[in-house]
Amino acid sequence: MEFNSLEYLLLLLVASLLFFGAGYRARLIILIAASLVFYAAWNVPLVSLIVISAVIDYTAGRLLGRDDGGDGEDRSRRRKLILAVSLAVNLGLLGYFKYANFFLENLHELFGLGDEGTWLDVVLPPGISFYTFQTMSYTIDVYRRKLRPTTSFLRFFLYVSFFPQLIAGPIERAGHLLVQFDQAATRPFRVQNLVSGGQMIVWGVFKKAVIADHCGLLCDQIYQNPGAYDGWSALIATYAFTLQIYCDFSAYSEIARGSARIFGVDLMVNFDQPYLTTNIGAFWRRWHISLSNWFRDYVYIPLGGNKLGKRRTLVNLTVTMFLSGLWHGAAWTFVVWGLFHGVLLLINAQLGDRFAKLLPTGRAAWVGTLIAWFVNFHLVVIGWILFRAADMRQFGEITLGIGKDLALAVVGFGHGPSAEQALFILFTFGFVLASYFDRKHALIERVWSSPTAASVFASALIVATLLLGLSEGPAFIYFQF
Repeated sequence: MEFNSLEYLLLLLVASLLFFGAGYRARLIILIAASLVFYAAWNVPLVSLIVISAVIDYTAGRLLGRDDGGDGEDRSRRRKLILAVSLAVNLGLLGYFKYANFFLENLHELFGLGDEGTWLDVVLPPGISFYTFQTMSYTIDVYRRKLRPTTSFLRFFLYVSFFPQLIAGPIERAGHLLVQFDQAATRPFRVQNLVSGGQMIVWGVFKKAVIADHCGLLCDQIYQNPGAYDGWSALIATYAFTLQIYCDFSAYSEIARGSARIFGVDLMVNFDQPYLTTNIGAFWRRWHISLSNWFRDYVYIPLGGNKLGKRRTLVNLTVTMFLSGLWHGAAWTFVVWGLFHGVLLLINAQLGDRFAKLLPTGRAAWVGTLIAWFVNFHLVVIGWILFRAADMRQFGEITLGIGKDLALAVVGFGHGPSAEQALFILFTFGFVLASYFDRKHALIERVWSSPTAASVFASALIVATLLLGLSEGPAFIYFQF
């Protein structure tokens, strides 16, 4: 069930009407039922995996809560065992469904046993990476005594399965979400929540159907057969994917936040104009914020963070970004993409201040900022080639094609972009420029805050979506994770 489908809008409408007409316990059941219907629309048998994760981690939380009377050696061992069982089940399910064939095929190739093939007939459960990380964070926080375990399985199951953010996040923490379910279940209907939630949904659907989907078509056409196109075409396709993945994923987050807001639940902001950043560290603090925070809190800091010296910091960053890349997909392109960003983060951490000193200051500081932004933006763009490429061979083919045509054009032996290609390049940088003015002057926020302007803007977005949106566009990119 796609977020930008009539089926989803019908589910949201029915769930909202039933929710505000029911009492406390019934409201939780209604949201759970809506969540099960939403996920079952993808695959009914795979609902059982969510149930298994919820039962395991709810039970683990209760056991950890009962065994939380002190720090004796036996008690400490029991707590570690409980946590280990919870993590083993969750990571075991994630590993089997997402990575089993990847590892089997690589072992098969490594030992020269024959041609690669599909070893296991495994269907990848939608959103398994998201809800697995979410439920794991609960058990870890209870183990660390940062969170008291809930005594309500209904509330916990809703935390795991809440349909607006079930498939692609944001990856919420139990301490932020569980208390909101209690509050939402007792509050009366609020028109303001409906209005602000509707605004987020309309804006998200527009970004997905009008911008992301059209950019996706352009990108797919060229990436399916890059050898048939020149380097300029590959560059345009890569710029198109750069816009697609941002508009696609941020649109999902907007629709998720808007849907939850209708019920009185506030999900965290998952994107904060990441393409405006001037260094890779800032990019990761503003791109897919919930995942970045998850890896920071549950991988990077437990490994020692930056507290154990430069060498250990380098190792910790490398391990964290390797796992982040692997989280995104069972392919070497994702692994290398994660390591690529890890290297960029290492360079930024060790040499960022030195590079900054080389840039103009004083009245010309804006030039330095522009240079830093341009370099950082294109480092991210290079990473997106890895993310989008079918394999490392295609990555090499695309990057070499782009580099060759750009180099020839610079020295005067090659051609520049066509008029249509130049127009799309202008559109790409115009999009970033518009994002800059929106961030600086809060343009969209100001529009939504004015009833008249908001009505006109929402109407324009709806009309544009109906006229320009693709009726059968591609699924949200992060649904595959």
